[in-house]
Amino acid sequence: MARLIVKFKGSVVQEHLLDKPSIRIGRREGNDIRIDNLAVSGNHAKIEKIDGSYIIVDLKSTNGTFVNNKKIVQAKLQHLDEIMIGKHTLIFEDESQASRLQEAASQEVEAEPPRQQAVARSVGELMGKPAVLQFLEPSNQPEVVLQKKLVVIGRREDADVRLRGLFEPKVAAIIARKPAGYSLLPEEKAKLRLNGQAVVQRTDLKDGDIIEVGSVKLLFTTR
Repeated sequence: MARLIVKFKGSVVQEHLLDKPSIRIGRREGNDIRIDNLAVSGNHAKIEKIDGSYIIVDLKSTNGTFVNNKKIVQAKLQHLDEIMIGKHTLIFEDESQASRLQEAASQEVEAEPPRQQAVARSVGELMGKPAVLQFLEPSNQPEVVLQKKLVVIGRREDADVRLRGLFEPKVAAIIARKPAGYSLLPEEKAKLRLNGQAVVQRTDLKDGDIIEVGSVKLLFTTR
């Protein structure tokens, strides 16, 4: 189930499950999420669940509603979107979206053509050890051996490469190991760069690639 984490000046002040078809946000009594601040309109915005998706709608508020710093009339919410209402930040979390990303990566690995799998497996056996991620920033961190089918980069406690920043995404990217090599799959809203360029879709990795996300810089190498 999705939820909203309400923050004020960087501190969490409220948490709400989106357990109704329509959730109203505003300063007045009677709103599902009440934010008692003069920068928030009495009836400021609402979030509606439509066909499994969450849509935020501005209710002609005085100061507007912003999603990822962009003023909106209405917008479809994605996992880890940041909503600005007055001086408050509302983090939208929908773990089912993050799970779907991992499932898609897993399916892609399993869908590798059989002949290509067989050829690549032979190459992999000759190559020996799997690829690794070496930390360039911060330094003095142990390298991560890419032995799993799916390696998660993010803030989650079980992430293989852990991001420490409070506002870092729970899942920033996934590295999928296929018989033919490795692919980098970005989470939709993550600020991910590969060799200095933004990554917005699945990208095959090659020896010497540099992955950047948040304050972390990683060197992908097959040795």
